[in-house]
Amino acid sequence: MDSKLILEAARGTLDGSLSFCLFCGIIVLTAVSCRSASVVPPAKSSLTDGLKVSDNHHYLVDAKTGAPVFILADTAWNLGALKLDEVETYLQSREDHGFNTIMFALNFAPQASETNAYGQPAYLGADKTELNPAYFQTCDAIVQKAADHGLYVMLYAMWAGEKAGTMNHYTALQLTTLGRALGRHYQGVPNVIFCAGGESTPPYIEADRVNALGQALKEGCAGQNLVTVHPTSPNSSSKFYASSAWLDFYLCQAKSGSGAKNAEFDAAALVLRDWNIASIKPTMMGEHRYESGTQEDPLIQRRSLYQCVFAGGCGYAYGHDALWQMTPHTGLPWMLKGWTPGVTNWVEALDTPAVRQLHYIKALLYAHPYLARIPDQSLVLAGQGTNVATRVQATRDGTLNHHDATYIMAYISSPQTVTLNTGVMAAHELIVSWFNPATGASEVVHQKLANPGSLTLEKRPQGDWVVVIEAIP
Repeated sequence: MDSKLILEAARGTLDGSLSFCLFCGIIVLTAVSCRSASVVPPAKSSLTDGLKVSDNHHYLVDAKTGAPVFILADTAWNLGALKLDEVETYLQSREDHGFNTIMFALNFAPQASETNAYGQPAYLGADKTELNPAYFQTCDAIVQKAADHGLYVMLYAMWAGEKAGTMNHYTALQLTTLGRALGRHYQGVPNVIFCAGGESTPPYIEADRVNALGQALKEGCAGQNLVTVHPTSPNSSSKFYASSAWLDFYLCQAKSGSGAKNAEFDAAALVLRDWNIASIKPTMMGEHRYESGTQEDPLIQRRSLYQCVFAGGCGYAYGHDALWQMTPHTGLPWMLKGWTPGVTNWVEALDTPAVRQLHYIKALLYAHPYLARIPDQSLVLAGQGTNVATRVQATRDGTLNHHDATYIMAYISSPQTVTLNTGVMAAHELIVSWFNPATGASEVVHQKLANPGSLTLEKRPQGDWVVVIEAIP
């Protein structure tokens, strides 16, 4: 199959001009998006254009139009365990739930068989550096199907990992050979993002081998595709590869098991740390606390999503135990025993309460000046919590320590009274709204509020909320 797939206009193309006027069929008040100062509807983005890093190096944008693209990904490491008709079921579900990216690993071992559902290994030859035409015909079909559903594919060349994936058995020279071949195969395919290995950071694999693979992928695709790498937990890839020229954006892995303690880990701190380092690149939370079963409180997933994004994230990856494993295909007993998926088959996990709610954040972000968004915890004057369950995570546009914001958004993780610094907005009058992350609905509570310089917001009913404060020009 020709590696340069002919991609039709994807049905689920991203639209940077999304407004607050519609959230999943819920009509909401439009004042929040319509009254912002200097809000010009952004150019649209298209899956067929590919991606690049924004000029300010913090976000991802459409490679042709420059429109912002927020990555909402789903974790499907073991997608190769499914046959193509099953893959279609999975991709249709991800499109229906507003995801725009899937993440899966080639040659996925030892967590599952190195072969795909058709018994095909990814790599051939004495040192397994040659692409298997049969395997990649299947992989090409998956990439094309993803494009048909409006989905980017974050393609992992292989896995390293704490328990020794196949990547650990390659030399730097072998990884260079393999990486160049893989890069050439998908060169310029606009919905492909390369990942130079899963959990590919010291101490489980030497950095020089990962750098060899990453550089080879970038050379193989002639720089036409983005390249990143997935770190071990709890880290950002910036810890090991900030100076690597081939790396386009950082990935973070927080505590990623499905236990209660992992839900308490401060994932946003990893993202915020990357925002402030000298080697600025976009940062995405690539793996955090996995959902398990079908009836977990979706607040656990919403909290992680909004805190990481408001801390400066360019994207976020959701994960479910049954979906990353494609239960019951995972072959290792320790995983089936230790990371109980809560469902007997991956299909049962496609439609959980959390999955129905995560996509609302895209419209919220696109309704405001996206590329000017910065994290700013100094906005929280009172009411800041002491842990992730009570955290207030604040973001705005403009420049830190300047009074140039046209909007403020603060994610309030649990009901509490909060005071925010509205003095960062030069406007004399404000619009104040409450956005519900569980429904995507918005309620304007002040249409024309005199800017007090600091605004105290009384606690809302149970659950989490985003307060949106906008300047009236």
